[in-house]
Amino acid sequence: MLSRGLQLARWQGDAQMTPELLRRLADEAVAEAREALDAQGYFSARISYSIDRDRTPWAVTLHVEPGARTLVKSVDIAFTGPGASDPEAADLLRRVRGEWLLRPGRPFTQAEWNEAKREAVRRLASWRYAGARVASSRARVDPETLSAALEITLDSGPPYYFGGVEVRGTRRYPESVVANLSPVRPGDVYDREVLELYTARLIATGYFAGARLELVPDAGDPAAAPVRAAVIEGNSQHFEGGLSFNTDAGLRAEVSHRNVDLFETAWRGKSQLRVDQLAQEARYDLDSPPRPGARWWTTSASAKNSIIQQEENSELALGLAHNWAGAGAPTALVVSGHAEEQRISGQAIDHRHAVYAGVRVGFRETDELVSPRRGWFGLFTAGGAPEELSTRAFTRGTGRLTLLVPLARNDDLQLRAEGGIVVARSREGIPSTFLFRTGGDQTVRGYAFESLGVRQGDAVLGGRYLAIGSVEYTHWFAPAWGLAAFVDGGDAWDTGDFEPVYGVGGGVRFRTPIGPVRIDAAYGEEEKSWRLHFSVGFVF
Repeated sequence: MLSRGLQLARWQGDAQMTPELLRRLADEAVAEAREALDAQGYFSARISYSIDRDRTPWAVTLHVEPGARTLVKSVDIAFTGPGASDPEAADLLRRVRGEWLLRPGRPFTQAEWNEAKREAVRRLASWRYAGARVASSRARVDPETLSAALEITLDSGPPYYFGGVEVRGTRRYPESVVANLSPVRPGDVYDREVLELYTARLIATGYFAGARLELVPDAGDPAAAPVRAAVIEGNSQHFEGGLSFNTDAGLRAEVSHRNVDLFETAWRGKSQLRVDQLAQEARYDLDSPPRPGARWWTTSASAKNSIIQQEENSELALGLAHNWAGAGAPTALVVSGHAEEQRISGQAIDHRHAVYAGVRVGFRETDELVSPRRGWFGLFTAGGAPEELSTRAFTRGTGRLTLLVPLARNDDLQLRAEGGIVVARSREGIPSTFLFRTGGDQTVRGYAFESLGVRQGDAVLGGRYLAIGSVEYTHWFAPAWGLAAFVDGGDAWDTGDFEPVYGVGGGVRFRTPIGPVRIDAAYGEEEKSWRLHFSVGFVF
């Protein structure tokens, strides 16, 4: 820091250097070094210099004894303004205090002090009080005890409520494409998560290369503050290809083409080909432009062949869905037709078909979109196939729920549950898409992908029932790195009692912009063997 940042270093090699100028620069270097060390928490540093003019070129030696570093002794956070007495903001104020970055016992540095203040304001301004600011702050440093007492007062400012949405940046698409996806309801309390959700919706459409959503707090009336939606339109044509690997399906190759402005109508079409060691699938999806209330239609057609646990399935499917966006996965009313051929070694081909109608409901309430620590999210489905249009009539329901609980500043608990039931006289004749198997990276670790189900010879087939539970604890020993321990249990079955199998283990976590990366080693108690698992992100 000193060798690069001092004025003295910048004059190195100057041909016009004089003894007087060199001495003045060296004196200034002492003051500059002291200021720089103060900013790093070394308030008792002793600094001097010496000049050797007998060397060619002349040499300046800066002698630095930094001394002991000053540590934070105490932190006093106070609030003023309407938010200080707002009972609905009490939890927010507790979180601002509880998540204060520069805690007692940490080294005091100017950079961390500034960052802690910025982050405290950002958290306070995340809900209702968008104009929050630092009213006053003071760091009282005692060089004798090498301690710093921090004091900060945050002014909440007035409460803010959403007004209308102002759209900027559209050229190819009408402004209604942006406005129709808005979760902002005029009159609602300002919430930054609503704007983050809005941003995610806009980017997910494929229309836009970038989107920025912000409240305009200085526009006038805080009771109706406008939201500015500024977008950057992207190319209408997207070609993508890639290779990936996971421990469930091994190496995967994927290629896709997406046109988000078919015939210049803002209809979106996507064709996709995906090939891995277990399955090969070709698929086409067609989405309508978003309509008011963040609603749109989707039609799809797919052909898939898979060989999983000695069961080979070939399926053709057509689907139609009416979707509307929420906080989690889109909620949808779905109708789909499925025709399947099942092959099991030593048996004749089994032909199955079904026309399914159902509903899918996604929900989410978390503190962050990509890497949440607090909240819950999940998905429920319900539906069925009538006897007149299927080889076997059935009704079906599934549920998946994940609960995230921060136990301490660097400790997280994740609870996960999943269940499903198919009500039918028998599983025979029901397409495998609607039956259950489990095991793998994000279900029951310690077992191969979909290796838990109904055993028939060497094959594992789908059953009519599913139950999974998981408990996972993570300690973050660095901002991006953590260690986890977990217990998973569950099974898929068709008749008889539920007899879960268990997997226990641990692994490494790494936070990334696309979600946490997980590398786990799990012991499957049923198979009495270890298995490596690798996955990215959450299953929403």
